[in-house]
Amino acid sequence: MRRLLLVPAIALVGLASGCGGTAQQEAEFAGSWSIDSLSETTVKGVSPELIDLNGELTLFVTSLNPQRVWDMSADGSLQPSQRDVPAGADFTVIRESDGWRIYWTDFVETPQPGKPMSPDAKKRVVSATTKDFVTYGETTPTGIEQTGSGRAWGVPDTVVSPDGTIHMYWVDEVDGESREVLQHATSRDGVTFMPDDAPVMFGGYVDPYVLRADAGDWLMVLSTTPHPSELPQKIHLARSVDGTSWEVDPTPLFTAPDRNYLDPTAFPIDEHSWRIVMATSPTDDALNPDAMTLVTGVLTEGTQ
Repeated sequence: MRRLLLVPAIALVGLASGCGGTAQQEAEFAGSWSIDSLSETTVKGVSPELIDLNGELTLFVTSLNPQRVWDMSADGSLQPSQRDVPAGADFTVIRESDGWRIYWTDFVETPQPGKPMSPDAKKRVVSATTKDFVTYGETTPTGIEQTGSGRAWGVPDTVVSPDGTIHMYWVDEVDGESREVLQHATSRDGVTFMPDDAPVMFGGYVDPYVLRADAGDWLMVLSTTPHPSELPQKIHLARSVDGTSWEVDPTPLFTAPDRNYLDPTAFPIDEHSWRIVMATSPTDDALNPDAMTLVTGVLTEGTQ
């Protein structure tokens, strides 16, 4: 669960979790997958977003540190970048014909100068265009906005489907569900989104990142709730034929008894492997942003 929300006044938001959830369709298929070659970094933060920017891997991070953009070498090592991102959190990026569109989570209400926002303040997803991740166009609301209560809201991920539709997924808490759910919306222009009537995933799965969105073959990597009774947080795989109906493999793709692993993002190395970046923290310190650091590794798809 990504827990930092930065605004011009730089406020820290701790996203708490729900307490239960209903099951969604599950299937076992992740057994041939693996995450290997893990390497720790000194970068603190959550919500990494990894993209190929003109042939160079670039990593955006939600952090209270002013350095929020990093250049990544082929071996996964990180160096500070001269680029920057808007004030906000949970960045997700899509490519457009003449540049990029970046989405992020912000507060619905405008923060008052010198007055931190309450962690219970409602949030929304906004976007802006950029050609260089140095200067940005006007910030535009997407229509995706928190309506209920609860701090576990946000962490959007966006992806373009084969027919050009932009899909967005985000974490929410809804009445009748004691664990987090994933909501889904679509857009044709990337600006205004139409949400589905009901969540597309139940059971406390959070931090979605779509690895693949091919016709009839969608693949998502995600993590589990930071609710204390279900720690450590684990990495899972989910699959879909259309981006709407998802099957989650109940067996974790990656877990460790003494560490939480969350907020996965990845970029293809070749047809069957990805450079993956995740946030991690000690198991008993799941809601402490100062304990969050990033690790890199290689996600590999085996054969069944």
